Amino acid sequence: MKTRNLLSGLLLSLFFLFTLTSCEKDQNALLTDGAWTFKNMTTDSEVETIQSFIALAKALFTDATLEFQAGGNYLITSPLMQEPSTGTWSLVGDDQLILNPEGEAVSTGNIETLSKSQLTYIETFTDSNMNTYSVTTTWIR
Repeated sequence: MKTRNLLSGLLLSLFFLFTLTSCEKDQNALLTDGAWTFKNMTTDSEVETIQSFIALAKALFTDATLEFQAGGNYLITSPLMQEPSTGTWSLVGDDQLILNPEGEAVSTGNIETLSKSQLTYIETFTDSNMNTYSVTTTWIR
């Protein structure tokens, strides 16, 4: 009886070990499985300056592509940018995407959707009046 309980416990532990690590690998595989094309960027801010900044970012990202490389680097190219934007990326758990662009501040996005065809993440910022607002960015394949 003890051997049977021990064996059941061991099998259950192995099942959870492989299940939990496979989620992270699946997330990485989904991100790195080809280039993403920019779809949209929105904000919940009502501040006109922030809305203008988001409109400018949307314009700059028109027809942009984002490629997550398996080694932890990423590349964003856009017809409206002279040079591609590069940096490193990482996942924290299953729902946080960290982008560390070269020469810019690190950004952390909470992943809302990650599938073969869509990546949507939300970043939270604080404006000069100490009000927080969110920016939602969507990429598709």
